[in-house]
Amino acid sequence: MKKKLVAVLMSSALALSLAACGGGEAASTESNKEQQTQPADQQAEKQTEEKADGEQVEITITHFNIEEQREQTADYDGFYTMLEAWQEEHPDVKITQSVLSTADYETKIQAQAAVGDMPDLFCVKGSWFKNFVSSDLLTPMSGAIDAYEHKDAFREGVFDAATVGDEIYGIPIQFSVSSLVYYNAAMWEEIGYSEFPATWEEIYDAVDKFNEKGITPFSLGNLDKWPAESCILSALGDRYTGNEWTNNIIANNGQSAFTDPEFVSALEHLQNMAQAGVFNADFNTSGTGPAAELYNQGQAAATINGFWNLANINANATDEVKANTKIAILPPVEGGKGEAGSTSGGCGWYMGMAPQEDPEKAALVENLLMHLGGYEYSVFLTEKYGLVAPSVVEGVDVSAFPPATQEYIKLMQTVQLTPIYDILMDASVIEVMNSDVQELMNGSKDAQTVAEEIQAELENVGK
Repeated sequence: MKKKLVAVLMSSALALSLAACGGGEAASTESNKEQQTQPADQQAEKQTEEKADGEQVEITITHFNIEEQREQTADYDGFYTMLEAWQEEHPDVKITQSVLSTADYETKIQAQAAVGDMPDLFCVKGSWFKNFVSSDLLTPMSGAIDAYEHKDAFREGVFDAATVGDEIYGIPIQFSVSSLVYYNAAMWEEIGYSEFPATWEEIYDAVDKFNEKGITPFSLGNLDKWPAESCILSALGDRYTGNEWTNNIIANNGQSAFTDPEFVSALEHLQNMAQAGVFNADFNTSGTGPAAELYNQGQAAATINGFWNLANINANATDEVKANTKIAILPPVEGGKGEAGSTSGGCGWYMGMAPQEDPEKAALVENLLMHLGGYEYSVFLTEKYGLVAPSVVEGVDVSAFPPATQEYIKLMQTVQLTPIYDILMDASVIEVMNSDVQELMNGSKDAQTVAEEIQAELENVGK
């Protein structure tokens, strides 16, 4: 099984997701921050004090929360706020961090997983859990969750991706909504739409009008392959297939296939969007950063992106764009099996704990992990940024938030969430899907071929 893991992990090292969500295109950075911390509880404190020769406990963490992006990325700010608070209370334990950009993180952590050399704490994508657990790289967290005083505040379903068998192996550190339409209401009103279009016919009408004016209708940066799949196809696919189909694919139970007509129709729809001029001409060779800049500077009328783009707009968009940004979801499709008022969302990334030989250190690491992704983390994200977080936090005054944030909060009160493909589907399947979708959109492959190749990889999983 470990050999299988090596092949799967190394082959998918370049496949990004929502998740990558918010990681942007920052240059790789790696830093070692050594601080001392106190024990997590009275038992651990006594055990730590009894260490021979004053030996200091060290906790290693590898993650992608780049500190230089903290001010414009809510999740990163939340991570460091929680970590700093924990370190202040625990000055007797050394913390060593390895911090990389999301793309470099995925490559590094999977290479470490392949040889079984893991840090104490590390980020885990939902689609990785089965492989990581089968290779004994993660410690069960079910007991810690059951004992946690705020366990009832966790949102329903947040542990689904991290559950293998009867055990939970990760604590959610990001609640993703991967498909949102950010649009400049003033620009759309200029072409005759007082609200975001409710049908695809209206979308294509608007696209023609924007292109005639020399304005990019929707900005997209699909250079890293994951945005088209995670931010568009995850939601668009569900419009055609419905949720049951997606859950069957995730379970790989043979009851659904990527070659089913509904999914092929979704692929054809995505290809039609690319061919109809919906996106900037260089969407497949442009990164997420330049694509976001197109919208932020008023050169694109809309962009389809995840919740993480909210902080980007609030930090980097012109005042005019900020004031006019509203948020919607993709329109329904005629004859589709999915819910019209839904979009792709759920917990995208978790933090897991490597098995510990030393029980006193295990208590410390577990305590830190629950702090990094527990209720206090959600309180911070909700109160400071207005985000939908892994735990439910009620009674937050949203009146002081930026207009786009208030739009997001209002929308999320009514939207249903469906699975994000690259959170829950097998990593090797997502790698094939991401690459094939890029070729689909540039016209080098047709929808049926793409569906057959993804299905072939699904059938290969577990062999």
